[in-house]
Amino acid sequence: MTDQVLYDRGYRTYDGPRRGTSGARKAVFKDGVRRVLGLGRKARQKIFPWSLIVIAIIAAAVFIGIHWAIGNIEESLRQEIPTYGGLFDFYSGISLLFIALAGPQLLIPDRTKGVLSVYFSRPLTVDGYLVSKIGAFATVVGAIYVVPQVVLHLGLALIAEEGFLTYLGDNLDILWKVPVTTLAFIAVHGAVVFALSAVIDRTGIAAAAFLGILFAGAAVAGRVAEAGFAGSRYFALLAVDHHPRIVRDYFFGDTVAYAPEQAGFEVWVSVVAIVVLAVASALFVRYRYRRLA
Repeated sequence: MTDQVLYDRGYRTYDGPRRGTSGARKAVFKDGVRRVLGLGRKARQKIFPWSLIVIAIIAAAVFIGIHWAIGNIEESLRQEIPTYGGLFDFYSGISLLFIALAGPQLLIPDRTKGVLSVYFSRPLTVDGYLVSKIGAFATVVGAIYVVPQVVLHLGLALIAEEGFLTYLGDNLDILWKVPVTTLAFIAVHGAVVFALSAVIDRTGIAAAAFLGILFAGAAVAGRVAEAGFAGSRYFALLAVDHHPRIVRDYFFGDTVAYAPEQAGFEVWVSVVAIVVLAVASALFVRYRYRRLA
């Protein structure tokens, strides 16, 4: 029988500032941002998110270069060179790949690794935890949408014949159209990915389900809506990825007739669908996590 030995590991109680509920929320928010961007993690986990962000910014620079090469914004618009709406259309696909990674990473590891009980101990509540996670998601994804638009807007102002300040003054509506359109995309895609991540325990499966619902689901909903039986057109509303794109086209010009539009629904119906989906997802995720707490 060996002699028992006690080791002093230097453990001591926390004697720093007590930041309360707001401090706990900020810590979860900061951790969420770092997690989806791969900060503080292995280099290979940074490659994918940062590559998508760089591609989005490069796309804005390319669009500016095309307008500059033509030499006249009005002429480039007549030639249907993409501007704000076209840039949204381009990197909304990029954002889907990013969201498919970011959403599950925000929720699933905490649940599967059994650390929710630590988070939900005082002073952080379930609502505070979820608000912080959603805030981190909206901040990063919103930046992917808004930053390239800012680059494009300033770039077009620099090459505008009427001058930098005049162009900015004549296009003040961009200052609210871009954020509103961005909010529509974030609301729909965030609602879907958070609802899936709340019930699926594998990040890869949740990502695949997210992309499947948006792509395959939209195609199936469009087909069923064209079937011709009574009430079939309402299935077009299940093409959830089409709703923010309809909002985008309303502000920046029509590009494609999406399934809800083909079924005869106006843009306000898509706005209602976005709000209903976001609220329903928030309530479902909240219910799910309150049961886990």
